[in-house]
Amino acid sequence: MDTIIREIRPEEYTFLREFLYQAIYLPKGVEPPPRSVVDQPELQVYIEGFGTRPGDHCLVAEVGGKVVGAAWCRIMEDYGHIDNDTPSLAISLLPEYRGKGIGTRLLNDLLLLLQENGYRRASLSVQKENPALCLYQRAGFRIAAEKGTEYLMLWDAAQAMEQENMDMDAEKQRESKIQQWFSMWLDKQDTGIEDLFAPDAVYIESWGPEYHGRGKIKLWFDEWNTRGTVERWDIRQYFHKGDQTVVEWAFRCAMTDGTVQSFDGLSLIRWNEAGQICFLQEFGCNENRYDPYAQGDTPVFREEPALWF
Repeated sequence: MDTIIREIRPEEYTFLREFLYQAIYLPKGVEPPPRSVVDQPELQVYIEGFGTRPGDHCLVAEVGGKVVGAAWCRIMEDYGHIDNDTPSLAISLLPEYRGKGIGTRLLNDLLLLLQENGYRRASLSVQKENPALCLYQRAGFRIAAEKGTEYLMLWDAAQAMEQENMDMDAEKQRESKIQQWFSMWLDKQDTGIEDLFAPDAVYIESWGPEYHGRGKIKLWFDEWNTRGTVERWDIRQYFHKGDQTVVEWAFRCAMTDGTVQSFDGLSLIRWNEAGQICFLQEFGCNENRYDPYAQGDTPVFREEPALWF
C-alpha cells in the first residue's frame, strides 16, 4: 500500500500525543509505562501548544487514509536541546508500520523542510541501545555529546552535504575499480590486480572455486585466460552500503574446448579501509531459463546438467 508523506493538518495535532508515547524507547523485557507518562512536563514540551510557535514543523505518514507515523520538531528545552536557534526533533511510527522504510522517508523529508524554512541544523536525543540510532546516522546526524545512557546528536546541513559528496566520490571510485576488474578479463590483461585486491583477499566463484590471497587470484586469472575468453561482462547496476558494494551483471565466455557459457549474476564485494577488495563472492543464474510448469501442474525439467549454480 502506498505511503503518503505530507504536512500535518491542524486538526491532527492531537495525534502527536500518541506518537510521543510511541517514541519512548523500551529496552527488551521492560514493561511499557501508562500513556499518562506523556503528561509529565519533560515530555509535554514536545507537543504542548504545537503549531503556535515559530519552528514548529511536522510531517506525517499516511497509509490507506490512516496516519501511521510522524516526525516533528520545535525549538524547546528538551533532552536534545543544543541552543535556542536549533530545532529539536522527534519521530515515531505505530509498531506495525516500523521496518518498512517509512521512518527514513519521514526523517529525510523533515530535514528538507527545515532547510526550506532556513534552518541549517537540527538535534535530537537517543538512547545508545535504540536501533533508531542507525537511522539518524544514515540521515547525517553525528554524536555531539554523551549523556549517561543517551547520545546528543546534531545534524548540520553543510556537514551532511560534505559527507554526501564524499560518499558519492567513494562510490564512484569503487565503481571505477569494478569496471577495471571486468575490463581485465575482457582484454586478457592484468592492469592492476596488485592494487585492486588486498593481500589476504578472498574470491569465491558462484560454482564453487575459492581463492585465498591476492597471489592465488592472479594465478587463477592468468591460467584461466589460457583456456578461455570472456566475450561479454556487462554491468547493469550498482548498490552501495557501508563498506560493501553489490554489482549486477551479465556474462558470456567461450572456452578453447568449444564450450560457451552465458549467465546473469551478482558480485558481493567488501572493501577494506585502503579501498581494496578484501572479499568478493559471485552468485549466478543461468541465462537459458524456463518455466517447468508451463504445460501443467506436473513439472517438466530439461534433461541437461546445470552449468554452474
